[in-house]
Amino acid sequence: MAGPVAELLGRVGPRARKLVALGLRAIEWSSFPRRFSRLSREARTARLERMERSAIGVRRDLALLVKTLSCLGYARDPAVQRAVGAVATCRRAAGEEPPAAPAPLDRAQLAAPEGDERCDVVVVGSGAGGATAARVLAERGLEVIVLEEGDLHDAGDYSSDPLRGLPMLYRDAGLTFSAGRPTIPLPVGRCVGGTTVVNSGTCLRAPEDVLGRWREEFGIPWATELDEHFEALERDLLVRPVDPATAGRNAALCRAGAEAIGASNGPISRNAGRVECCGACPTGCPLDAKQATHVSELPRAVAAGARVRAGVKVDRVLIERGRAAGVSARRAGGGRYDVRSRAVVLAAGALGTPELLLRQRLANSSGEVGRHLRIHPACWVGARHEDPVRGWEGVMQSWYVDEWQAERDLFLEATLTPLPFGAHWLPGVGEDFKRRLAAYEHLAMIGVHLSERSEGRVTVGRHGATRIGYRLRADDAADLRYGIARAADIHFAAGATEVYPQLGRVAVIAPGEQAQRVERARVRPAALRLEAFHPLGTARMAADPHRSVVGPDGQAHDLPGLHVADASVLPTSLKVNPMITIMACARRIAGGLAEQLG
Repeated sequence: MAGPVAELLGRVGPRARKLVALGLRAIEWSSFPRRFSRLSREARTARLERMERSAIGVRRDLALLVKTLSCLGYARDPAVQRAVGAVATCRRAAGEEPPAAPAPLDRAQLAAPEGDERCDVVVVGSGAGGATAARVLAERGLEVIVLEEGDLHDAGDYSSDPLRGLPMLYRDAGLTFSAGRPTIPLPVGRCVGGTTVVNSGTCLRAPEDVLGRWREEFGIPWATELDEHFEALERDLLVRPVDPATAGRNAALCRAGAEAIGASNGPISRNAGRVECCGACPTGCPLDAKQATHVSELPRAVAAGARVRAGVKVDRVLIERGRAAGVSARRAGGGRYDVRSRAVVLAAGALGTPELLLRQRLANSSGEVGRHLRIHPACWVGARHEDPVRGWEGVMQSWYVDEWQAERDLFLEATLTPLPFGAHWLPGVGEDFKRRLAAYEHLAMIGVHLSERSEGRVTVGRHGATRIGYRLRADDAADLRYGIARAADIHFAAGATEVYPQLGRVAVIAPGEQAQRVERARVRPAALRLEAFHPLGTARMAADPHRSVVGPDGQAHDLPGLHVADASVLPTSLKVNPMITIMACARRIAGGLAEQLG
């Protein structure tokens, strides 16, 4: 197990590798003068138990690090998955035929040519924003080239082994995180199709009050006029509400618990047509039923004449006569590769886009590049039931509870977490942990998501190293505790016997304890164990150039010809999963650029 995990760590970014190494070194010398690795198994277990129960947050974080790396190695073993019963499968509904789709991307056409290229618009990034913008531009008759740092992967080569799949599909092999109190994992995709390849496929429109705020407060007149774009995307991406009859028991328990306490709830809409079983989204859909952009928007863009180049890392925007005039990149195999163009669209995501701008000190007279990072901090809240739940036999992300969305900006989602990515959230070490792991089929799971007021920042140091900083505010931490308590209400109302709230030293709560031990708990924000999946806002859009990076047309205030069309332009948190809103905004920005270029 240690060898594959070490290989995984060798593929993460330098900052993440350094911090993981520091953490492992701290664990190694935590029993000074003796080294942790030279203790007996019993002594190591006792040491980890003390660390997990420690009043000091750093020690609890170190114990979680050990469990995370161990579970990635241990839970990847098919024999372990069979023994636990957690073998993820994907299946279309009976009688459902694969939808008519554009011709798939041709791998032979994705390599960058030996020489440089020219086009009307070069798009940097192939995820939700980039692929959507490329399609609109190509269908409007413009010559488009899409550049992607990662490679193309699809149902033919996805790996269910996380130690292979994470480096294949994710930035930093899935170990990207925001530094702060607490440290928060922030996995994002790095492949053709970007994060759309590895997300849950949830497609929820931004609420009207959010879009209204964009119009009134940020001066984006079209923010409340996105219905036609949402409708087009929902049609093309086969967006459907999950069928309650086939959603699985994890969804049924969430629904039953929510209805028992009178909480508003409903089926989640996803971009996978009628799929009745899916549990492998984080490592790619084995059916490619999920309409990630590498099987939907990009093939449509190519059919309209666009070219896609994979394995190309853009590091500079070319500027001529005060305008963006293309980009300069490095091929995966080495050597420079330039694309000259009439306009540039950055769509490298809320982490990649500010990195590129900051390294070149572009479009930042406002000082806003990299600021206002929002991540939708989330907490995994598991619960044990006496009867099996077997969430992997239903739909991965299936049911929502929006009862507290207006009041607290909280959105709860019943979400199966596959064994390699969810086991480490279980409390305990040693035999206690093994007992809970063996009962994984009895777990129901709810994710608590907060549309936060807290902000982070993406910065680039003198030597080019990127830092993602984020500090959770006390009021946001209080709202998250409230959300965790409400998730516990739902779990207990559905019959759960114990709940795991991910709150400091509170490892397990019994029915009736959620208010006192979670909601009213006097703990610091750092005590929360969180994760996040929706970075946005780091090159935000507004009419006022003093408080934004791009205008309502997506063009940088400081640099004509440079547009941004990804999550980084969204000026506030969304209250829901952002993918389809990113795509709708990209359609609007790309349509305006097409008119501008004629």
